[in-house]
Amino acid sequence: MKKSLMALAVLACTGSAMAQTNVTLYGRIDASLGATKLNGVSTTQLYSGNLTNSRWGMRGSEDLGGGLKAIFQLETAFNADDGTGPGGFSRQSWVGLSGGFGSVRMGKADSIYKDIFDLGNTYNISADSQFNSAVEAYRAGLAAYVARPNNQIRYDSPSFGGFSAGLTYALDEDVAGTPKVTAIGARYRAGNLDLGVAHQDEDQPLLVNDRQHTTVGATYNFGPARLSAQYQNVKAGDNRKDNEMALGVSVPLGNLELSAGYSRSKAKNAAGATSGKGAAFALAATYALSKRTRVYGGYLDGETENAAGVTTRDYRVYAVGIRHDF
Repeated sequence: MKKSLMALAVLACTGSAMAQTNVTLYGRIDASLGATKLNGVSTTQLYSGNLTNSRWGMRGSEDLGGGLKAIFQLETAFNADDGTGPGGFSRQSWVGLSGGFGSVRMGKADSIYKDIFDLGNTYNISADSQFNSAVEAYRAGLAAYVARPNNQIRYDSPSFGGFSAGLTYALDEDVAGTPKVTAIGARYRAGNLDLGVAHQDEDQPLLVNDRQHTTVGATYNFGPARLSAQYQNVKAGDNRKDNEMALGVSVPLGNLELSAGYSRSKAKNAAGATSGKGAAFALAATYALSKRTRVYGGYLDGETENAAGVTTRDYRVYAVGIRHDF
């Protein structure tokens, strides 16, 4: 039944291309009920995407022969609480080729930097969770990196004995406010270890506050517990700097999984003096009702301070919800 519905959906989207191209429709919907407390003001609400962002998309490939394939992906986010979304394919929109040389993609895609950043936050609840402690703690410093640049070309190498590398380059196209983004990363996978390092330059010719991000991320599966760790250094063109770190742990207990995360950051001004600090911790539990459906509960507590040690943001959120993958 599922395959028949999938075939009908794909046929409607692709027409005659169905005969040559393997297309998969997929998605995730996540909704939860809880409360947020920001600087003493509490709000009860229905959330979308607290455990992981709600999204749907299509991905596919065509075998061109000789090990060469045409590949593509279209993906957009949406809000489960009210059905709205940003329009278009806001998360992924690219086409490319893959083969023995690796893969090349053109369009809107994750930068290679995002892959390594997310790797280091794998078990910090999850990399794209609103309960991820790094999301809150890193607010103390410079702006977040550009995760999915527009106008991007991405190359990923094949794996050589567990080693792989990637390069992404996004054009600014001479549009004011659009950064030229260059990222390079390397990764090593061996047994229970997954280790990566990446660097990303965000060049905005009209601004002096260009960004340079460097991160190291790793996961290790001990069996009874799985750990992730991340370190990030950020520099701005005016000599401001951030140092940030995150730790996560996940303990699987059959269908139940317990997770915890802790993150902190320190920001320095151009003179080298501390200008802000951030810290956050989070706890979560998920229970798998099936391979595609799970219920969950989560809690996050975070705080940022200015140079004088005065709290500038005091944030807490807790919620219980359900996530379904299709």
